[in-house]
Amino acid sequence: MKTDAWLQVEALDVVAAAHQPALARKLSLRLLPGDRLGVIGRNGTGKSTLLRQLAGLLPLAGQSAAVSLAGQSLRELAPEKLAVLRTLMPAQPRDRFNLSALALLELSQPEPDRPAAEEALRRVDAWALRDRPVLALSAGERQRVALAQALVQNASLLLLDEPVAFQDPGHQSLVGDLLAGLSERVVVFCAHDVNWVARFGTHVLGLGSKENAQGWFFDTCEAALEPERLQHLYGCRWTHLRDASGHRAWMAL
Repeated sequence: MKTDAWLQVEALDVVAAAHQPALARKLSLRLLPGDRLGVIGRNGTGKSTLLRQLAGLLPLAGQSAAVSLAGQSLRELAPEKLAVLRTLMPAQPRDRFNLSALALLELSQPEPDRPAAEEALRRVDAWALRDRPVLALSAGERQRVALAQALVQNASLLLLDEPVAFQDPGHQSLVGDLLAGLSERVVVFCAHDVNWVARFGTHVLGLGSKENAQGWFFDTCEAALEPERLQHLYGCRWTHLRDASGHRAWMAL
């Protein structure tokens, strides 16, 4: 396996559980620091499953499947080393204890660093929530706190499941700008808003593609996001508009 990419995936089958059919077969991709991969597709096509496989929480499926992080085989990484390299943000965090947002971030750090925890809350516009119990937060507020949790772990690979779920347009832009500024990290995120992916991603992975016998496609945003390809992916017609500056917007019909 070549090691010139920070995250490299070869011949991976996306499989949610043992003895279940693969949702996508022989998936391969390579990402460098600064790359932001948006994973798109219909519900149930394996987006969250893929993130869990890349995080080492589900087995790698496929006869010759291989995943490497910073040139190290995922299969051979000890849990403590893996925890340093990657972090996974779930789509809907489940809290067991009613801690304050700031206390939760401090517990999420490899080593206590209160100033870094405070700065992370400010970056996601959640500083005003620092003393609020997490069980009292709205869904959108809790999702931004979850993103701050991911940031303070200082991992080089961020695996984010729907980081802008429940967010208003202003906070969607804030989160996108924040991710776009992480030039030293690799970011893989799932999202349903194609326009948000196009604006803040560098690459797209489409799962559930009917135009590809393997059930997926991977390309740059500019090349991947086309009406015909989106129609194959989602099963509905699409069109796109372009403004005077050349920016495109996609609409499902």
